[in-house]
Amino acid sequence: MMNNQDPPVCKVWDRLKERDRVGVWGFGNVSTDVVQSLVDQGLGKEIVFYSRPKDNYPNRAGAWVNDLKANALRCPRIAGTNRLEDMAGLDLIFIGVGVPRREGQARSDLLATNVEVIAQTSLEIRKLYESCSPGEFPVLVYMGNPVTTMTWVGYKVTGFPRSHIMGQAGNLDSRRICQAVSEVLGLSGNDMKGIVFGDHGDSMVATPRFFSVGGISLDMLTAVENIDPAEINAVIEQAKKGGTHFVNETGRSASAGPARAACDMLRCIIHGQPEIQPVVAIIEKEYGLLKPEDGLDSMSFGVPARIGRNGIEKIYELPVDDLRDQLNQSASVIKDDIKLAASILKEQFSIT
Repeated sequence: MMNNQDPPVCKVWDRLKERDRVGVWGFGNVSTDVVQSLVDQGLGKEIVFYSRPKDNYPNRAGAWVNDLKANALRCPRIAGTNRLEDMAGLDLIFIGVGVPRREGQARSDLLATNVEVIAQTSLEIRKLYESCSPGEFPVLVYMGNPVTTMTWVGYKVTGFPRSHIMGQAGNLDSRRICQAVSEVLGLSGNDMKGIVFGDHGDSMVATPRFFSVGGISLDMLTAVENIDPAEINAVIEQAKKGGTHFVNETGRSASAGPARAACDMLRCIIHGQPEIQPVVAIIEKEYGLLKPEDGLDSMSFGVPARIGRNGIEKIYELPVDDLRDQLNQSASVIKDDIKLAASILKEQFSIT
């Protein structure tokens, strides 16, 4: 005779959720390159590429995806769409909208234009996910310029937790520096890595102390190679202006490099395999950059961070006493931009 027992329980292992439903928002060159990179690298089980309908071109993303699918060596579940509702239910969204910077264009002019573009897009995202719990929010990766400020605009407009908001700039900037320095060293640069801080622009903070080659600090390697540190510093300063150089040389903004740099971030989030990368994050007390007299409760700033399935999982505060003046200068530029952006959000969107 069998003893009475509780009914068997279905045992399910608690697994980390991959963020494998990926959206790409915007039909610019960087966005199309991001879609191409996602497909080539096999990132994401579902990709939704959205472009806003345009006169005479109602579904540009759909046409682009169909052409890609006809010729791609590998093809995940991918769709091109002009319907906002198709961007609901995603785990991760790369936001590539924004007017690219043109030769001779003032930073303030670009900022004013793109605040409106990023705010409108972010409002649409907020509406799509307004009935979701925070655990169901997608991680948002911004790239419109000036990207540091646009990341903060996205944070303010969506109301998402700061862990779910980040901007891509640090990977692109650090790789440009690695490439330039590696040429001085006579190396490929494939095993060179680095971290940059602050704004994506002239006030970016980059120092050899936070770069390494093959596991050897750049400072130590240049000493062993008898290379004048001033030469390396000059190369870094030139590489920091890589985006401006590209525009001046080609008449257009870069797209291939930024897309590859963005996909390095997306990969960590999609696979749930955290890495430390330089990202534009929303900071509050970190690094002591916000002062009471600033009148801001948050700002965006390039920092080293652990990024993974939960977005920005940790911001690392490194010893930077020797860089304090440079960091404050970069923060000052960003805070001025944020204050201008805040006035636009208040006047045009009633967002404070």
